[in-house]
Formats: sequence, C-alpha cells, structure tokens
Amino acid sequence: MFQKNTKVVCTLGPASDSVNGIVALIKAGMNVSRLNFSHGTYEDHAKLIQNIHKAESLTKTRIGILQDLQGPKIRIGAMPEEGIHIKKDEVFTITTKEITGERTKNKIIIPLTYKNICRDVKTNATVLINDGLLEAIVIKKKKDELVLKAKTSGIIKHGNGINFPSSTISAKTITEKDLKDLEFGLKNNVDFIALSFVKSKKDIEELRALIQKKGKNTPIIAKIERHEAVAHLKEIIKSADGVMVARGDLGTDIPPEHVPLVQKRIINIANKYGKPVITATQVLQSMVKNPIPTRAEISDAANAVFDHTDAIMLSNETAVGKYPAKAALVLTKVAHSVEQEMQKHEELKEFTFSNTQKTRSSLIACENACDLALRAKAGAMVAYTDDGFTSRQIAKYRIYTPIITFTSSEKTARELTLVWGINKVFVKKFQEDANKKLKNIVDFIAREHLVKKGQKIVIICNASSTSTISTYKL
Repeated sequence: MFQKNTKVVCTLGPASDSVNGIVALIKAGMNVSRLNFSHGTYEDHAKLIQNIHKAESLTKTRIGILQDLQGPKIRIGAMPEEGIHIKKDEVFTITTKEITGERTKNKIIIPLTYKNICRDVKTNATVLINDGLLEAIVIKKKKDELVLKAKTSGIIKHGNGINFPSSTISAKTITEKDLKDLEFGLKNNVDFIALSFVKSKKDIEELRALIQKKGKNTPIIAKIERHEAVAHLKEIIKSADGVMVARGDLGTDIPPEHVPLVQKRIINIANKYGKPVITATQVLQSMVKNPIPTRAEISDAANAVFDHTDAIMLSNETAVGKYPAKAALVLTKVAHSVEQEMQKHEELKEFTFSNTQKTRSSLIACENACDLALRAKAGAMVAYTDDGFTSRQIAKYRIYTPIITFTSSEKTARELTLVWGINKVFVKKFQEDANKKLKNIVDFIAREHLVKKGQKIVIICNASSTSTISTYKL
C-alpha cells in the first residue's frame, strides 16, 4: 500500500524479538534488522537471527541483518540502583577504581569503565554524561581520578554513557569485546557490520583485514559519532561500504547545532560515491512511549528523505518501545509521501547529471543508462550485477525509475536490502553469452509481468567490468 524507496532499519529488542514481532515490523516496512551488541548475550542474538529467518520465510521477504559492534563506549560503572543525583555547581569525582558509586558526607565518587581517562583528559575539559543531560568541567586531575564541577543538575546511573567532546580518547576503536562479537557475527553470516566510534579510515582498514582473515568480505558500515571522524569524512566514506549518521553520540561530541549540517554533508558525500547511508538516532523518540510522533519528528524524518538518505533507523522505538510496528509504519508513510511529492515537483529534486563527478568508465555507463531511461520514459531500469556495484551506482542518481535487479549471488541480494530504491531483486543465474542473457532477462520480466506491456526497459549488465546497455520494448 505504501511503496517506498527509502529503506527502514529497525533495532530488535525485547519489544520486537519474537517471530510475530518481526513479521509485524516487516509488514510495516522494515528492510534491515539491527542487532545491537551493546546489549544481550550470544544466545539472545542467535535466537534473534533464527527468528529473523523464520519471519523472512513467512513473509517471503528478504531482510538484511546489521550487526552493530559496541566499540569503546565509555560508561559509568557500578552504581546504586536509584543512581546519584548531582546538583548544579556540586563537585564530584570520577574514578577508574572498581568500586560502587556512593555519596558520603564529604565526597561523591562515581566509577568509570575506561582506565586511561586521566591520561587522555586535561583540566578544563568538558564532560557530558547521559547524552549530555548532565554537563560538568574537569577542575583537577589525580593519578586515577578526575575531579569535576557540575554545570547542570542530573542523575547519574549505572551504564550511562559519558563523552569528552573537547578531548581525544586514545582507546582502540576495535575492542576485545568487539573481536569476540565479530567472530560470532561472521560465523552467523550477518549481512553488514557497523563499526562504532570510527576516527579515521585506518579503523575501517583494520576491521576489513580482520574480516578477510576469516575468509569473508562482509560490508562495513562506518558510524560517524566522533569529532575526529567529522574531520575525515571523505576518506572514511570512500574506505567503508556504507555510513551511518549516528546522531546520538555525535550530538554530544560536537555542538548539537552542527549535527544537521554534518548530516547533510555525510549524505551528500555518500550519495556521490554510491555508498548507502543510514540516518539514525531519536528519529521518532516520542514513540517509545506514545502511539503517535511529534510533528517535529515527522519533519526530521521527511528532511532525511529530501536529503536522499538511503535508510532511516529506529533504535529504542522498536527495541524497547510500546509501539514498534507503528513506529516503522510511520517512517514508511513519511518516505512514501515525500517520494511521491518529489516526483511531482521538479523543484524538489536536487540532482542533475552535470553535478556528478565521473572518474571511471563504469560510472559513466551507469549515468548514461539512467539518462537513457529518463529520455525513453522507461518503465524500469534493469541491472544485472554480480557484486551489487551496478545497482548501487544506478540508485545513487535517484531518478525514481523502478529498478529491477538480477544477481547470481544471494549474498549480494541481501546486501542490496540497505540501498535506496532496490526493491525488486531476483537471484538467478543466466547463461554467460551476452545475447542469451539479455533474452532470458527480457523473457523473465515479461513472464512475471514486472513491467506493463508496451513499456520500454533499459538493461545494464555488470558496470564494474565490461558493461552493456540495451533498450527493449515489451
């Protein structure tokens, strides 16, 4: 009913981890499921993967699986269940010692999970706790303690995240936990691996080497949530297979008013290089508790579609929220509505072919195919691709001509679940002879009524190698 090109990524959790819960998300428009490895056991995640595949079978829908590695997230250690309330201007201490946080007559002491914090953080550095709800400044350093003065009031609880936006944290991007989680993910054939707290392309290269060492080539999604990453956007996006605008931690690591501009830059660069981009965090945050979103949240999601994001991601909304399927359906409706209007109004379309930098003959072939499809008013663009490159490059032009993809690889088909506009993917092996392959593709499209009789189709085969472009009238 609500066809869309923008993909929906849903985080699975207690509110949505059953087969029925996943089926409901699929029916609401979910394309990719996210497994958050900051929470849960391997047994929990194995069960989730099993339930995803059962739901795929029941709905006859291919759903990508995104493993999100935790990374070096710095968190508050053991605390009283109710937490500790800090008042504005109150002085408190954070320590690397393994203790339980406490408030005494003379001192407030809060444990931290990261051991090298006193080495990395300087006096007068800003400290943000629990997504910036509590802000403090370092007024004194000791061997294993930082003394802070609160600039705002707030409650500190076990597991709260803590950020140091004016400091460079030396912790390795890939932690020991990540290495174990990565092995689990590769063993269970996840479709994408998201790397948290990326600082430079070296982090991507290190993870890729680890993946290849296991005999795999699973795509890497670079999460942009550090100020260091913002300074190296282009090299990170070129090195990765996709990118995520992780606005939660990003909004505490850079001034929050800068986040919308950085989001637009990330989406623009990712589109330019044909890399799928996910816009994430607090998209429909009010729907964790409420059955309808705010108007501001609707506008936020719509603007991400206007900006040409490939996908929008839900986190708590579908993992622990009261209305997971409703939240997914809201995104589906927003994407459908915005895309319909963008096709009606030329002034809403930002793309023109002349603005695109062409550096390879394969990119020129994809652009030519898109241009031909527009001029011919084709009913569909048809891509035959072994590795997904051709479909991704066609999709980046956002021409709104339906894209039909054929591939010989189920792995490639699953990886295309994250790419804008790739909604019809068929895993089929055709004869190597080019003429016979084209005939078989045309016959299949006609037989399955994928395009109306009398409409034209433009077919492009394997643009990453020797491409062929053909036009047929059904």
